[in-house]
Amino acid sequence: MNQSELLNRLKAFEHKEVFFGPQGFSVITKMATLNKAQIGYAVDKKGASLVNDDIGNWQSSWLVIATDTELGDPYFIDLADEHLAVYTAIAEEENQWQATLVSASLVGFEQCLTAIYQQCQQKSAMYLPDESCIFDLEVLETFGKQLVEFSQTNDFWQHFFVGYVDWLRDEHV
Repeated sequence: MNQSELLNRLKAFEHKEVFFGPQGFSVITKMATLNKAQIGYAVDKKGASLVNDDIGNWQSSWLVIATDTELGDPYFIDLADEHLAVYTAIAEEENQWQATLVSASLVGFEQCLTAIYQQCQQKSAMYLPDESCIFDLEVLETFGKQLVEFSQTNDFWQHFFVGYVDWLRDEHV
């Protein structure tokens, strides 16, 4: 799949910016933004490659397709995977990345974003919880299971919900 075809798939996402409490996802839908999103991951500011296919380095098959609206972390696909698995990663050292599976497929990632939007319908990140937030832990658990089913992975979503519950506890008065 080339970048133009990928962008068409991303543009077809029903919801391109989705928020859950303070956390959010912003999907890239323009070629210029897609190219700029690779800076600091696949290339440096001058366009020199940062790719090295050694374990822990940014891989040549990884392409940033979205960002975390709270922290700016990348969400990227693995173009070598026929299902276009979606990951996020944090840098442990200079150009040493610890990748975490977000969804086993791009389709599953889109399903997760749609479910989050339908559950919350937030237009932006929240800094303080309000009455629209989900406080019921059973509802959160059921919702989390739905996202795990869509994404076919658990670790990322478990941390996602732990962050949300911690935010509720820290910020709710």
